Amino acid sequence: MFKPEGIIPAMVTPLTIDSEMNESALRKLTNYLTAGGVHGLFAMGSQEEFWAFSKDEKQYVWEIVVEETNRRVPVGPLSHDQRERLRDVLHGMKLI
Repeated sequence: MFKPEGIIPAMVTPLTIDSEMNESALRKLTNYLTAGGVHGLFAMGSQEEFWAFSKDEKQYVWEIVVEETNRRVPVGPLSHDQRERLRDVLHGMKLI
C-alpha cells in the first residue's frame, strides 16, 4: 500500500505551440523527475490544467505517465471532481 511521504510533485503537462499535449516532452519530464528521486507523481497538476482537457486526453496523459514510470513510483491524478479522480485511479490500476 502506498504511504504518502517524501517528494511527490504535481507535474505540469507540457503543451505544443498549438496547445496540444506534447507527448515527447511529457515522457522526458516523467523520466527526469523519476530519475531525480521523487517518491511519486501527480499527473496533470501543477498548473491545474486538468480542467482544459477532455476525459480521453486526461486518460492518455495518465497512461503515458504510468507507462514511463514503469512502476518505479506511484502515480496519482489531480482533479477538482472527486468522481473523476476515482475514475482516473481505477483506470490507472488497470495499467499496472
